[in-house]
Amino acid sequence: MNTRSRQHAANAHACVHNKIEYEYASKYRALALSFPIMVLQSGLAQATGFLQAKSCDNNEYQLYLSDLAGILGKSSGENLHQAVIKSDLPDYQQLTRQALDASGWLKRYAQALLQEDAPAPTTTEGAQS
Repeated sequence: MNTRSRQHAANAHACVHNKIEYEYASKYRALALSFPIMVLQSGLAQATGFLQAKSCDNNEYQLYLSDLAGILGKSSGENLHQAVIKSDLPDYQQLTRQALDASGWLKRYAQALLQEDAPAPTTTEGAQS
């Protein structure tokens, strides 16, 4: 039996796995790590609106919003945002729970599959031994 969470997990894995060789992979990872917190602090409507405002030319914001929308069964990030802002309170709460579940899976797989930016190397020139 496939539960909604298992479906979200499988879809999230496919989405994140496709970003391994992506030029913005580390930025996508950072966004995936912070998005669930953004939803909890600001609400789903503001969080998806933020992603939409920052989206351009297949950057990490647009890709993350598209991935989240796809996992939640929406055809695009715009459709997800419209569904969120037009929903009544019970539907908004349900969409928020589903988005938190889906973004949680995106976060887990981003932590596991995507590399974070390497820290800048430190130089020891002029250091005393």
